[in-house]
Amino acid sequence: MRDAAKYIAVLRLSARETFRARGEVFARSVFMVILLVVFSRLWAAVGEGAGLAGIGPAQFLWYLALTEWVTLGIPLFYLSIEEDVRRGDVAYRLARPVSYVWSKLAEGLGQVLVRLVVLGIVALAVGRYLAGSWPDPRALLCALPLGVLACVVLLLIQVLIGLSVFWLHDGAPAFWMIQKFQFVFGGLFWPLDIYPGWMQSIAAWTPFSAAVYGVGRNALRYEPEVALRTAMILVLWIGILGALVAWAYRRSLRVVEVGGG
Repeated sequence: MRDAAKYIAVLRLSARETFRARGEVFARSVFMVILLVVFSRLWAAVGEGAGLAGIGPAQFLWYLALTEWVTLGIPLFYLSIEEDVRRGDVAYRLARPVSYVWSKLAEGLGQVLVRLVVLGIVALAVGRYLAGSWPDPRALLCALPLGVLACVVLLLIQVLIGLSVFWLHDGAPAFWMIQKFQFVFGGLFWPLDIYPGWMQSIAAWTPFSAAVYGVGRNALRYEPEVALRTAMILVLWIGILGALVAWAYRRSLRVVEVGGG
């Protein structure tokens, strides 16, 4: 309980710092607006022939708003861990009474929560203006908890990338590879429904299908059973990735001990 309070304090401090440093959040908001405008025009031009029966430009726009809401809500958090490793701060922070890796995760969650709030407001305002209508309110309510769970999954992946610096010495290649997997297997710009069956099968075995498409599909059709199943898949991935983070952290501690800090 005492450690939990410390992690919550780290989360709150990180959230306050993120709110004060508005520049990056503002830039992400502008980028979201540009993407929504561009892709709404594209969908308006080709949407009728894209092979998604019953899904119109407004539904696609809200799908894109939800997927971008989740994706842009994640900071380049692996860079923070990479910097700590290169500067030797990890060895220094090991002496603190809380786990380095879980305190970093709490720090990342603080950043994510602020971004989700700001980007959510932008997505709602711009989405309503461009689409001219609201999606099913129940779908938006389902997307909220799913979006938070999805961000935890994606943040854990960022932590893993950061810890990989102990062995790879540069997290950028791993990040770019994971990012491309997220774009493709997550259905970031286009719903997975338009993919061939074999690609959908592959995507289903990755965390990105649930973390990106699983959130956005609420704008395409409201299916509470599917939303519940997506939540369960996300929780499962949080458990798997959390275990991998704990394992990678233990291995990294050995590297620090062998290397003398």
